[in-house]
Amino acid sequence: MTNAHKQRLRARAEIFKAMGHPSRLLILDILAERDCTVTELMQAVGDNMSTVSRHLSVLRAAGLIDGRRMANQIFYYLKIPCIPRFCQCIDAEVRAHREDNARQPCSQECFLGGPPCRES
Repeated sequence: MTNAHKQRLRARAEIFKAMGHPSRLLILDILAERDCTVTELMQAVGDNMSTVSRHLSVLRAAGLIDGRRMANQIFYYLKIPCIPRFCQCIDAEVRAHREDNARQPCSQECFLGGPPCRES
């Protein structure tokens, strides 16, 4: 394995680590639908401003979201448009695993034009 490959894997792991909290996944789900302020996200997530701000900081540092200032508010938005499709694929796998405890092929077409996650 080359150093460049190791660096790519480390970078990928950091993104997964940033996504590794239910509240951050909820924030990503919400931002997949629309841009939001920290106050809107705070109400949707049900955490205080400090906690939501910390989650936003983690997601922003990983490059998953960014913010755009409008007047005196920052509207956060999703920077990586394929995250919702990736999450749908994971959700389909979780449902299939729960329903019959068998590994069903994912039927989601890759947002980037690739094949389904697993071919049947």
